[in-house]
Amino acid sequence: MKYILTESQYTFLKESIIPLSIRRRANEETLEKYITMSEAQYPSPCDDFGDEFEYAHNVIEDALDEFIGDVENNLYDEDYYSDVMDYLRDLCKNLFGDYLMVIYNETCIDKELDE
Repeated sequence: MKYILTESQYTFLKESIIPLSIRRRANEETLEKYITMSEAQYPSPCDDFGDEFEYAHNVIEDALDEFIGDVENNLYDEDYYSDVMDYLRDLCKNLFGDYLMVIYNETCIDKELDE
């Protein structure tokens, strides 16, 4: 038997897989702290990354690794780990993606003008 789901039903089902402990803590204020810590690991993004997309991706990945380690350390062994990471990546891209790309572009443009 096949079922047809609307996009909103699919989103609801997908989010119901995400543990409540993570959904509760994964908010802009909390994640911003992890993004800021992750940004500090790359003081010269122009030297470390080829473009703004690579920079934003790596900052988000590092931030999420720290976040998951602090919130629910045993999540790495769970079957739904990839669903949680997809959920968190999408959330971070929506919240911080544009900001991170602007930071990269402004930093690299300033560096090019100085040279």
